[in-house]
Amino acid sequence: MIMVMMALVSYPGNSGAEAEKASGIVIPYTVRPGDTLFGISKKYYLTGDYEQVAKVNGLDPKVSLKAGTVIKLKSPLVLDYYEVQPGDTLFAVAKSYFNRGNYMDTLMEYNGITDPNSELQIGMTLRIPLPSGEGRHHVVKGDTLYSLSVKYFKSQDYQKAVAEANEVGTATSLIQAGQELQIPNPYYMVAAKSSSTVAVPTPAKLSVDIDITKNKLYVKSGGTVKKTFNIASGKKAGLTPTGTFEIMTKIENPWYSAKGIPGGDPRNPLGSRWLGLSVPDTQGTKYGIHGTNAPSSIGTNASAGCIRMLNEDVEWLYNAVPAGTKVTIHK
Repeated sequence: MIMVMMALVSYPGNSGAEAEKASGIVIPYTVRPGDTLFGISKKYYLTGDYEQVAKVNGLDPKVSLKAGTVIKLKSPLVLDYYEVQPGDTLFAVAKSYFNRGNYMDTLMEYNGITDPNSELQIGMTLRIPLPSGEGRHHVVKGDTLYSLSVKYFKSQDYQKAVAEANEVGTATSLIQAGQELQIPNPYYMVAAKSSSTVAVPTPAKLSVDIDITKNKLYVKSGGTVKKTFNIASGKKAGLTPTGTFEIMTKIENPWYSAKGIPGGDPRNPLGSRWLGLSVPDTQGTKYGIHGTNAPSSIGTNASAGCIRMLNEDVEWLYNAVPAGTKVTIHK
């Protein structure tokens, strides 16, 4: 089980307002053999945005992780993955992560309180972390951190959060020994909606569909094609891998290491952007979607296996889709 430490931090990549809403939970993670930044971020942040993990830990994303190294995961969406033991109940598992003592500590960290005896003042407004959203509490005479934890901490709320994260019911019989439960971070907040707030639909995630027979790349939102680009694919059958992958690495002005050509050099055949694909055993470094210094090749079968795009097109794609985006390549 991963131990959870509390500290006031900003969530990498968020705006100031969003960062204020993110929790201050920091998780120390011990790197295991075979771990990659992409895999860790995929597991704990539910995206492949490995750059935030690399930045927080001062790591070079191009260098392999060393097993045994301890890295910090700041404000992850998932706190831990727990293997259910014989006799476990959902309530007991939730309580082992979210008990009243932990909630009091979080309440203090969340509001920057170090001395509850002198810093909890009548009239001040506290931010209250809740699984369903962030609340506010105006301190009145007689309030203590313990009384507030009793008022706002409800074990069943955290039990429900764990159940929903794992798509199981709250009945004890629905978890079994050996099952792995995803333990969500209940303090990763979104702003509490007021009754006057109009709900704005979340836009569908983008995906990429590549037809190497037609040499076309389609950017889709749901099932709707939003953008179409001409590409170049493998010059021989079988050079370009087919299947469903994810964007694993994103690099601006990539170096062409095979010939030592730096990024930005007009001779660089990778052009201005690289979006590496999660083709097995390649770590996103062998097959990718990239720009080109040979624009006349677009629309033909000309590459050694990668997907070429015009530089202006790949720059649009680079900005439009995050790491973790699904990419399907087919004939």
